[in-house]
Amino acid sequence: MGITNQSHSLQKEIEELAKFPEMNPGPVLRLNRKAEVLLANSAARKIFNQDNLVGQNWMDLCPGLDQDEWNEISTCAVDTGFEADVSERCYLFTHVCPEDSENFFVFGSDVTQIKLIERELEQQRASLANMARFPDMNPGPVLRLKDDGEIILSNKAAIELFGANIKGGNWKILCPEMDQDKWDHITTCDDITYHEVNMNDRVYMFTHTKDFQSNFTFVFGADITEQKKTENSLQQAKKMATLGTLAAGVAHELNNPAAATKRASQILKTKLSALEEVHIKLSQRVLSDEDLALIKLLEKRALNQSSVMNELSALARSDREADIEDWLDDQGFDNDLDMAPSFVDLQFSLDELDHLLSKHDKDNLGAILNWIATIFPVYSLLTEVSEGTSRISEIVIALKNYSFLGQANVLKINLHEGLDNTLVILRNKIKVGIKVVRDYDKNVPEIMAYGSELNQVWTNLLDNAIDAMNGKGEIKIHTSYANGKVCIEIEDNGEGIPAEVLPNIFDPFFTTKSIGNGTGLGLSTSYGIIVEKHKGELSATSKPGKTIFKTLLPVEIEEND
Repeated sequence: MGITNQSHSLQKEIEELAKFPEMNPGPVLRLNRKAEVLLANSAARKIFNQDNLVGQNWMDLCPGLDQDEWNEISTCAVDTGFEADVSERCYLFTHVCPEDSENFFVFGSDVTQIKLIERELEQQRASLANMARFPDMNPGPVLRLKDDGEIILSNKAAIELFGANIKGGNWKILCPEMDQDKWDHITTCDDITYHEVNMNDRVYMFTHTKDFQSNFTFVFGADITEQKKTENSLQQAKKMATLGTLAAGVAHELNNPAAATKRASQILKTKLSALEEVHIKLSQRVLSDEDLALIKLLEKRALNQSSVMNELSALARSDREADIEDWLDDQGFDNDLDMAPSFVDLQFSLDELDHLLSKHDKDNLGAILNWIATIFPVYSLLTEVSEGTSRISEIVIALKNYSFLGQANVLKINLHEGLDNTLVILRNKIKVGIKVVRDYDKNVPEIMAYGSELNQVWTNLLDNAIDAMNGKGEIKIHTSYANGKVCIEIEDNGEGIPAEVLPNIFDPFFTTKSIGNGTGLGLSTSYGIIVEKHKGELSATSKPGKTIFKTLLPVEIEEND
């Protein structure tokens, strides 16, 4: 009775999982290999403005998707995205094919806002480039400085910002947060250096260029207040698009254990019916104390073995089953097809069976063996159900921890748990050919930090490492603790980052990814979270076959206002 109730409860939980497509705010569809729609949620029906999409062809519904595109999607080993304009909106449709399935799941994300913001930012960049041609035509401040920081030239915008007496003043005094160490770096650096400051409720970016021939330093300032607002909007829009992609991956991860649990619960129905029959037959026999002790012993054995993987080869298993079938036939026992496989999994030998036959009444033993061969598959199926539901629970808990650590400001967090939760969320992207090695230092203490923002950093760094693998390679995560700081190193053995672009990877809008696959904000955002918000360090070294992103975080930080 207890097993039957558990089966009904599990069936009910599985039915609840079926509601997830309708709960998804974005379009969700299920297709077969011919691209025919088998299922569509209400959001999908709404954006395609049709009451029923089932039976229609996805290539007819999705603008721009032709037979060649579909052939590429349906044969691709990884999840595939396809952009299309539907009802004056731009959607990114992610195609997911679960393992051991002939069907595809399509998850849609509205990326219209991202496209508009990217276009606006491109226009702003072009405008700023034109403004820099002539100092007084430039709406931003322009200055020329001596080697000691004395201002010898300034345009109208600089005078309006700093005052009429700017000429002859010293830039190290006038410019906020400009100390001697920063100035020394500016005057000795071959590259352009940037200095972002807040002045009069506005945000300015001052670009410094040292001319070593004249020994002057030129400063070009730009009011980037609106750009920062736009950048924040783009980051938020990117988070929403990323959330849609992560949701697709999580749905994929949930589907496999849910399908296994459903399959096991369905088989349980027939197994429980068979178990009831053999139980009745066994209860009708007159059993000795030795018989009852054997039943108790075998039941414990079945329970223990139900979670143990049999490591016999296919050939060895086939031979063992054949020997047991012959033994059952020789003794005149019922030779049900399920008995021999169950006895092999229970690790019965012929000598043990002969010993049992010598110690027990033959008819009673036959009934006991029939009973144990029937109850063992039930325990095995219950183990599958337990493992499946535990897997679902693990994903849900990881998603909850990943998402809600940011509800408070500064929290005491376990870095290893944050890394592990992020790996669970990204598990759908970590394919069979990618190996993840965790080298965690047990001495790493909990730290005070903005938890969800650190998870965003791990997501960006691990996602980049996964992309660098091209489906095959190894990612190592190493942690250590020394001198009040925790070190996290994420290493991949991909192709590496070219030396000429490595110094620019943390710059806003800089990306080495193809158009449409990167905004250039992931590493820039990560740098801001680690360096500016947590007062830590983020650096990268790279050569072919070895790229390491190194993060240093203090154990204690002060909460930002």
